[in-house]
Amino acid sequence: MTASAQDRQQITAIIEQYRRGFATMDAETLKSIWDRDYRNLIYIAQEAAGPILGWAVIEQYYENVTGFLGSVSTMTIADVSVDVLGDTAYAFCTFHFEGELEGESHIADGRNTFILRRKGGGWKVIHYHESLPGPVTMTDGGGADSQRPAA
Repeated sequence: MTASAQDRQQITAIIEQYRRGFATMDAETLKSIWDRDYRNLIYIAQEAAGPILGWAVIEQYYENVTGFLGSVSTMTIADVSVDVLGDTAYAFCTFHFEGELEGESHIADGRNTFILRRKGGGWKVIHYHESLPGPVTMTDGGGADSQRPAA
């Protein structure tokens, strides 16, 4: 296996670990994907008004979210794309989540971008960005066959 293929496999495993952490509401699993020593960690959650900055605040976010979300019936990941640029990499994926929030049904769909850095022979997340899926599907990068919003 080439280094690049091995890197992609390791990064894909991190994305699966993220999925599993939310599927089981396991804060420790979610926290384990992060490079706690990196000084400029950024987590952008779609429900938050601003970025969550630094390890202590990200750690508290996971403790809070796994505490107030109830049972999870579905957490899936799709459209995974990974690229490695030396000791930095990024991954993109979409997600679908179904569970309970304060006893009520809660469904969320979104897009995720992870930025990772090589650390100790593996990979750790240093930046996470989550956003809503958006109303437009761009199938070919914006060409004639793309769906565009009505003017």
